[in-house]
Amino acid sequence: MKKMFTLRGVSHCGKSSKVKDIANWILANYPHAINHGIDFTKGDILGVVQINKLKIGFVSAGDDLDCILGNDSILEIDCTIDIIVNTCRTKGISRKHLADNYNFSTGWLIKNIFVTKYDPPNPSLESIRDLKIMEELKSWLTGLEKL
Repeated sequence: MKKMFTLRGVSHCGKSSKVKDIANWILANYPHAINHGIDFTKGDILGVVQINKLKIGFVSAGDDLDCILGNDSILEIDCTIDIIVNTCRTKGISRKHLADNYNFSTGWLIKNIFVTKYDPPNPSLESIRDLKIMEELKSWLTGLEKL
């Protein structure tokens, strides 16, 4: 089964940043990883990192349906992607699209990771939250290699 790790939360809580951070972490820690189309100089990222035969898609935009359709687009480009790391709002049409199209019956194992927004902003709590999210993603992705 394919796997999808979705960072869920309201706008401007740091979801996209975490997707970019984990893609950068993989590229920095797996020297043989190949970057297929991820451009970190632009706002959001859409592309694939390949480690040997394992392909991980990254879709950092998730604010509305057009953004969520990036998941469909990346699979149209490469249907052999094994894992997608993406973002999504907590409810609405974008969330419904993911739930309807990426689920156990369609061959996807789903893991939602919730990103709390602190209002007012609290850098100390946000830092702790971000470390926990990155550690969780790293634990899911460390050592993965498709045979």
